[in-house]
Formats: sequence, structure tokens, C-alpha cells
Amino acid sequence: MANRYARRLSFIAEWYQEEAAIIRTFTISYYVADNALEVFDQRTKKTFLRRTKMPELSERDFFVGSKINIFGRQFDIVDYGDEITKNTLAKFRKKTFILLKNSILPHLGTVLRAFIESNFSISKARMVQFTAEQVKDFLAEKSKGDVQTSVLMNQLLSGPSIGFELIADNAVEKIKYCQSQSKECMNEDMPSALRGLFEREDVRNGIYCSQTDEDALRSSLQITVKLKNSTLAVIKPHAIKEGNLGKIISEITSNGFKITALRMHLLERVNCEEFYEVYRGIVPEYIPMVAQLASGVCMALEIMCADENKNSYEEFRNFCGPTDPEIAKLLRPHTLRAKYGSSKTLNAVHCTDLPDDTVLELQYLFKILD
Repeated sequence: MANRYARRLSFIAEWYQEEAAIIRTFTISYYVADNALEVFDQRTKKTFLRRTKMPELSERDFFVGSKINIFGRQFDIVDYGDEITKNTLAKFRKKTFILLKNSILPHLGTVLRAFIESNFSISKARMVQFTAEQVKDFLAEKSKGDVQTSVLMNQLLSGPSIGFELIADNAVEKIKYCQSQSKECMNEDMPSALRGLFEREDVRNGIYCSQTDEDALRSSLQITVKLKNSTLAVIKPHAIKEGNLGKIISEITSNGFKITALRMHLLERVNCEEFYEVYRGIVPEYIPMVAQLASGVCMALEIMCADENKNSYEEFRNFCGPTDPEIAKLLRPHTLRAKYGSSKTLNAVHCTDLPDDTVLELQYLFKILD
């Protein structure tokens, strides 16, 4: 991949300046060699950010339609900045959409691990519950009366589904080949993790794969958050960038917990400050905690114990382990933070610290920020 991409990638991006209620347009240059950014303000014709290394961003974060955070500001990439970037990226870098049906949700972590290991980036995710009318709307452009369409309708009504927007080189073609188990899927160019995933019949039947890059979940679909005997988990941006999203979800679902709501966020700094407000002036890591949460996409999960007689808040908080991963490794090495954290700021997951805050935190990430 790296050989065919230009050393400097250029994009047109927009940032909504809330104070002035205006959309400002910028040119963002990404330097592949040293993982650095330069931002130019098109209105003032001045450099907005001089060439600066951004270790939290990678080449895979840059594509038309992407949202990136630069020092707490959310930029929407709306176009290519020059013909070289367009010619080198547009042909290969594509987004596609998959929908995990209710039957495959117990294997969510396994599915995500396979896509991540196959160099797919996950840009959006949302757990939803379809109504009959919404299923008809979702399938409106597909062949009416088709047996497979009727089966899909029944599957989507049977329980919650999770939609993912994925980005990769030749994303649509790779999934299409592997889902059909065609000869091309056996080609060595196809990622082995993806081939292995689609060799399983239950996976092929449990995933709806877009045949184009146009399908997407509409925001009007009903979210599945329950707000009763549940708690919040947030998989932090650093854990996702390190490729641990699928692994962490597998740990959660194989240790007596179930996921009842899921949503991926790219939070602006002001939202991160609001979310962590209870820690302001209390913990010395408040500022770096905010910076970490604002540094990239995170995944919010509503967690419940599979055994409904157990207290979900207490059980999951114990499962996450001490806030400091170094202490967790010594005292509770089997906890999430011991396995996937490296510091009190980069400790892989946030979980609700006070029982009275569980509903408040869930409402903030699943309803207020909707």
C-alpha cells in the first residue's frame, strides 16, 4: 500500500466554529513519512497549524468522509486537496457497510478482530432495533418479493442488529468475494483473517454485506439502550488504534456480560470535558484524560450481566480492574486494564465509577449526543 501512496496527501476539510456559527474550510496536508500534519486556513490564507507530528493519527484515518480530531477540533474531510491524492487514493480507498444480525452478535469480538487484522478501519458503529416499517425502508431499493429479501426482513426483526461502516483498500470487492466464497477469495491477495471468517457458514448467514459503498444506517433507527441494571463501558481511542477493539469485546462477552447498546463516537473536546466533569479538580490526570478521549474514535457500550440477578455496575467495575494498569497487573492480572492498559490515562476502558452516575453517563453518550 505504502509504495503507491504519495508522500504527502492533501484533503479539503471543514470545521464548524460554534462560537461564530460558521463553517470554515481548510486544506489539510498529511505527511506519510513522519506522520505529521499541516493545516492551512483557506479563508484567511494563513497557516492554521504548522507541520506537527500527530502520533495518534495514521494514514488509514484519511479518506473522503472521514472525521478527524486535531487538538480537540473535529474536522470533516469533504474532498481531495489535489489530483495526486485523488489519483492515488480514490481508486483504492473505499468504504462499505456491513450489518451484523442478531444471530451473530455473540461472536461480535471475533468478527471485529478478523476485519481489524485484515486492515479494515471502523469509522462508524451503532446497535439498533428495526421496526417493520424501517426494515421495509432499509430494503426499499432491493428486489421486492425476493425470497432472500423476505428472509433478511425476518432476521432484522428478530432482535437488535449492529451496523458498521468500514474502510479499506477495495473494501467492497474483498467482502463481496469472501462472502460468496468465490475463487477470488481463495487468492493470496485476500486477507487470511477475512477468508477464515467467511469460511464459517454461521458468519456468512449472520452478516449482511453491502454490494455498494452507499448503504448506511439511518440515524432515525431506534437505539437499544435499556438504562436498567446496566452500566457503561467506553473503549478508549488508544485501545482502538492499537487494534484491541475486537479483543476487548471478546473478553467482555466471554466473561458473563452482554452488550445491550453500542455506539461509536468521535467526541469533540467540549463533549469530553462535559463527560469527565466529575473528575475536574479531583484527579490530576483530568486534562490528559480529556485529551485522550478527544484524540480519536471511541466505542460506548451498555453492559449488563448475563445473570440478571447480579449487579452489573459492581461486576463490570471489578472486571475492569484498578484505574492504574500497573497496580492491576500486580493485584488483578486478569482484568481488562491489566491486559490492555499502560498508564492511568491509557488504561483501555472507562467504566462508571459511582453507581448513581450509571444512568447519567449512559444517557449522555446514547441520548444527549444523539
